[in-house]
Amino acid sequence: MKPSILKSIAGLFCFASIDAFSVNRVFVSTPAQTQQKLVKDCMTPNPICLKTTDSVDDAIQKLLNLGFNGAPVVDPIAGNLVGIISAFDFLSKEEGGTLLPLVQDGNPQNLKLAADAARRICAKTVEDLMSLDPLTISPNTTMKEAAEIMTRDRCHRLCVVDGEGALIGVLATSDVMRHVLKIAHQALPEGEKFEPIDDSLL
Repeated sequence: MKPSILKSIAGLFCFASIDAFSVNRVFVSTPAQTQQKLVKDCMTPNPICLKTTDSVDDAIQKLLNLGFNGAPVVDPIAGNLVGIISAFDFLSKEEGGTLLPLVQDGNPQNLKLAADAARRICAKTVEDLMSLDPLTISPNTTMKEAAEIMTRDRCHRLCVVDGEGALIGVLATSDVMRHVLKIAHQALPEGEKFEPIDDSLL
């Protein structure tokens, strides 16, 4: 990337680190003079979803074939959003092996952690392995606010839901970064060339 582009980005944005597979920076502020985009302008509509009844092996294969590292999970009958699953969930199953944490004090929190670990170790379906209560966001939220949520909660994707709670899209960190580059492009001096965005790098 050219020095002038880097200067434009540095002058426009404050970056915060996010640990992700393919993206590690998102912006947390935008210039006041720039009309802010909304989540609905940058999200992926009608996202690919997994069903609670999908087997763990089938889910892994589907995500690998699509080049995704996670997806929303829906109920196969009602079609409503019930959870989210990511590569970290599959890794936690593998990491857990066959050992459960030993709970001797009867602490409810520790008992819950042990039960969750057992569920993941024995997981056969996506429902057994998914994370409940996924983070959701309104399509009318600004991209700045979305980036702040991702930074604060260290999440890689947000499920976009309408007023009735129906899943209508997904906003990933790559979508945020793509938006950052487009704004940087607009801020360049007139006549300055901007290298095309290679989506495979985001």
